Amino acid sequence: MTLHTCCLFACCIALAAGSHAQQSPKARLTLLSPISSKSPSGSSFMARLEDAVAVDGKPVLPQGTLVEGHLETTPARRMMRRGALRMIFDRLKLPDGTVQPARFELSSTESNDAKTDREGTVHPTVSKKRLAIQLGGTALVAKLADDISEEALATTAGSARWYGLAASTTFLLLQKGREVKLKPGEVIEVDVARDGAALPMNPPGKVEQR
Repeated sequence: MTLHTCCLFACCIALAAGSHAQQSPKARLTLLSPISSKSPSGSSFMARLEDAVAVDGKPVLPQGTLVEGHLETTPARRMMRRGALRMIFDRLKLPDGTVQPARFELSSTESNDAKTDREGTVHPTVSKKRLAIQLGGTALVAKLADDISEEALATTAGSARWYGLAASTTFLLLQKGREVKLKPGEVIEVDVARDGAALPMNPPGKVEQR
């Protein structure tokens, strides 16, 4: 291995270590409010910090801290377009009553009914059971349209199939997508900003009251 290669290898290790060191700490929050993409944008929610948060080995947020925030929602629409939402974290209320601004970013949920993308937007998951029900309903509508058109309208088999296709397409277009729903007690995970504006960088007992 040449000296140049060794230097490059050492630089890569240093960059990787620095990147790991700068990773934001994680926090787990238990929801205290129901969350839904059907709610109006601006709807408030509350959550509770499950475990204390430490930055560089120093405690900055105690267990039991309350988190207040609001939602930015996109309700589900027809043509099976699913709902979506973003959780905006506004403020923290420490157990001693101190209020601090919150700078959290949602990273994941532990719900089986929702998933979070890289931008922190929550989307509903689509279960195989629900998909099967929707497809089964579409097939049933198409079959009924076939039968009705053949008997009542005395159409040919080919024409009846066109009626069935039109009916099933209309049925699908009228179906609304699934809403995002999170229940109280479900757990979400957030990234915690490291800057002093986002967290009380002194021990909680020494932070001045507002």
